[in-house]
Amino acid sequence: MADNNEPSKKEKFRQETKADRRIRFKERRRIKAESKLVGFRQSTHYIDTELTNESIYYIDPQSPELRKVHPYFFTWITHAKERWYGRTIADVFQYEFRRSILKQNFEDILRNGLVRINGQCIDKDYIMQNGDKLEHYTHRHEVPVINQKINILINNEDYLVIDKPCSIPVHPCGKYRFNTVLAILHYEYHLSNIRTVHRLDRMTSGILIMAKSAAKARAIDFNADRTSANGVDKLYLCRVRGDFPYVNQIVRVDQPIETFSFQLGLTKIGGNKQCQTLFRRVTFEELQQQKEQHGKFIFDLNNENTEVTIDESLYKYADQDETKTSLILCRPLSGRMHQIRVHLQYLGFPIVNDPLYNAPNIWGSTNGQYAQYEHSNEYVVETFIKLHSCEYWLMSDIENEDENINANGKRTVEVEEQTTDDTKRVKTEDKEEEEETTATPTTIDVNDDNAVKNYIKEHCFECLNRFREPPSDQLVMYLHALQYRISTDVTFTGSLPDWVQI
Repeated sequence: MADNNEPSKKEKFRQETKADRRIRFKERRRIKAESKLVGFRQSTHYIDTELTNESIYYIDPQSPELRKVHPYFFTWITHAKERWYGRTIADVFQYEFRRSILKQNFEDILRNGLVRINGQCIDKDYIMQNGDKLEHYTHRHEVPVINQKINILINNEDYLVIDKPCSIPVHPCGKYRFNTVLAILHYEYHLSNIRTVHRLDRMTSGILIMAKSAAKARAIDFNADRTSANGVDKLYLCRVRGDFPYVNQIVRVDQPIETFSFQLGLTKIGGNKQCQTLFRRVTFEELQQQKEQHGKFIFDLNNENTEVTIDESLYKYADQDETKTSLILCRPLSGRMHQIRVHLQYLGFPIVNDPLYNAPNIWGSTNGQYAQYEHSNEYVVETFIKLHSCEYWLMSDIENEDENINANGKRTVEVEEQTTDDTKRVKTEDKEEEEETTATPTTIDVNDDNAVKNYIKEHCFECLNRFREPPSDQLVMYLHALQYRISTDVTFTGSLPDWVQI
């Protein structure tokens, strides 16, 4: 028999203090997070649900060094960003998603329901509002990545630790979904429901730690100070351009970093977000000796007695012998995006094959050394966009062509005409765009899935063209996450990369 003196749920709620409720709600969220499935997840609409490793990935015999993904239908879904409010849908796609509608008639896309707002077809003058849900049905072609096995270092009940290859993103983003670490672990290694404790840049190789539970994921804080109880002592290895002059000395770079292009993920020295990185030159023999004797790397990069003061009048980038390279150990004391790469650029010794921060043709003759930037942010962003645009990788059916990029970043092909004055005709993609505007509009039944899929595939720019494949050496960057020390008792140590021997 129930106790009549026991308070009801409503009375219990009234008796609770705000602090008590906050604790109870926090515990409820924690329990929900513990039971929530994480890791790689499939979308539900316009993507095949019965996918297997064999139906997703393939290796082309002509380029066995690349891992490729079969094209697939996909629904890209997002909610309106604040910067979109008050802008037309046409304006948003023109300036933020131009590549996704490349060479297509946007009015046809809207009329045939490939772009919808809140599940409804719209016209190009629709004004984006707060709360709008944007859906874009596409035929997706993923970018190839390096065909290299993922080396599993530790797989126990608490953690999964792997040696991540270069060129593979950790999680779905941009043009990558199945060519990601989480998806490959899901389909090839049958490892799911894993939580990424931290991330590595797409081009960075090395140790990647994933937890098997939310509690273990919270036990490691990559953003905490390295001296705190749950902080992480991180050690990276890189190979830089030039003969690094600071031998048996520690170089401390204490410079703030700011992001000036979220679209490309470009950063530079500036802003007010302070960050520090310690550097020390090392040899392959030293690394090998440490690994053989201790099973890990125990260099002390925080010894102030060996720190050197940077003299900005010495060791100019332009004066360095670019045929020489040096191995550098790096210990970031904070965790900003591209921190190691930007701080090495600041020193004038960028990673030798860094496509972003070792580009004097874009940054200027100093390559941004000591934060001396010769060009505006707008110029740097625009130039990188031209070099990494879809058009840049287009192939022509014309043999022995002479390819160039014009001032607008378009690819041009010069072909000699059979004329008496030996003049040349230049065919550009701008001309193709003019031809497309005169095409007869196509209308389909927006409620017929097969009709929509056929229309998408027939008008897919990447299906209708051939593209050059990235050379395998452009999928490797000499930056490697070598070791993470979680506590005095737990250290995750990876293997040395192939490029370590100079």
